[in-house]
Amino acid sequence: MTRGTGNDANPRDGDRVRIAVDIVAGTVADIRVVSSGCDAALRAGEALQRLARGRTTEQAREIGVPQLARAMGGVDEEDERCVLTVIGALRAAVLDAHVRATV
Repeated sequence: MTRGTGNDANPRDGDRVRIAVDIVAGTVADIRVVSSGCDAALRAGEALQRLARGRTTEQAREIGVPQLARAMGGVDEEDERCVLTVIGALRAAVLDAHVRATV
């Protein structure tokens, strides 16, 4: 198992997101999201946990705003930047796990 962590922030809305992933055999075995800020960021973090768990790291990195917004049941265009903040933290966590696995 390899663990990776990633962070991202959206100062405009006060969003701060920290994600930790556990990668086993190239698959997201567990994901933990700690977020603060607007409601969209909090909902995106909850939806991302359901969406990313069980996916390969490549599939997890490919999660974009449209997929996460659908998993959330929709999101206003103005809140897409909050969703993107959560996605940024996920991508950073997956990259961190990859780097740790190769060191």
